[in-house]
Amino acid sequence: MRSLWNLLRVLSLTSTGFILCPGALQGQQFLYTNDNISKTNSTTALKVKTGGALKVLKTYTTGGAGAGGQVYFGLSSITSAQTSSETCLFVSNGGNSTIAAFTVDLSTGGLKAVSGSPFSYGVSGAQEGGIGLAAGNGELLFAGNTTDNSIALLKISPNCALAAANKYKLSGSPDGMKVTPNGAYLVASYFGGQVDSFKIGYSAGTLTELGPFSSKGATAGVDISCNGSFAYFGDLAANTQVEVFSIGTKGKLKAVHNFTNSNGENSSSVLLSANGEKLYVSNTQSNEITTLSVGSKGGLTYDTTVKLNKPGMYALGLTMGENNPHLFVSEQGNPEAIGVLTPKGKTVKEVTGSPFHVIDNGDNPAGVAAVPALTCP
Repeated sequence: MRSLWNLLRVLSLTSTGFILCPGALQGQQFLYTNDNISKTNSTTALKVKTGGALKVLKTYTTGGAGAGGQVYFGLSSITSAQTSSETCLFVSNGGNSTIAAFTVDLSTGGLKAVSGSPFSYGVSGAQEGGIGLAAGNGELLFAGNTTDNSIALLKISPNCALAAANKYKLSGSPDGMKVTPNGAYLVASYFGGQVDSFKIGYSAGTLTELGPFSSKGATAGVDISCNGSFAYFGDLAANTQVEVFSIGTKGKLKAVHNFTNSNGENSSSVLLSANGEKLYVSNTQSNEITTLSVGSKGGLTYDTTVKLNKPGMYALGLTMGENNPHLFVSEQGNPEAIGVLTPKGKTVKEVTGSPFHVIDNGDNPAGVAAVPALTCP
């Protein structure tokens, strides 16, 4: 684990879907983790209670091995999707290159493993930096293989089973990935630098690469505006650094803004608010959350930086839910924890009792996803 932190510090110094199911579910909001346990990986279900407090419901084995302490911090190792008949949860096993698939009971938060899970998809061995996941239109799952330097496509069946489609070699190791709100393009960053975009072919399960495109810093996590016009990349940096790229009508990326601020250390994960007016940044190494205001042309201005409560150690991935106003942050530690914050204008405030412990996971970086997830109008 220390070796990765040292690598991140070097890089920082050298660098410049889920469709809402209706209110019949009484607004239930759940969180799920990728616990990232090296030998026997698991996912833990949590319920979000009134006021933002979290209750652990149950831990489920994924049937594979986690990547352990080497997961990249902009990478999302867990995601959800809505098919014609089921709500799916996918959890990657970076230790043996498989993906676990579950169906989600949206009334209780319970999970049921899909027959055949975990699924192999033509990649073998350990992905030491983890396997990033992103879903498109409830039809395709994209797996970013950090050791293999590739993106693999898997077709999602209505019952959430996965079938390998195609695999594409990349010019770098994939980190953050996200599909544009219209489902047309996949946007990705490569660990240590460069960003990329791909046109998605759903029927054949294909990608057409449109880049890569140069970046100023070591890009990591990514989020996309609801109008599909801008992509925001958080950088591995000694401060807060976020790069803004416009997304053209044909999916190509163009750098339009580079935001830097001396507050916070490392800015690997980013998340836009529900209305798109704020961008939340996870300052991993200083264990803080920075709030930025988003301008009409995608530009960013600084609001505040808030220190997270102990015993959380390092702020990692960010998520928000459709049925809850809070911001959730995965925090590395043993036990792993999730911080819960309430957005208040230009800042965020941690709720009473936060961070909430999940399970003992050996101090490995964990992933988190909200179900139902925040979706664009």
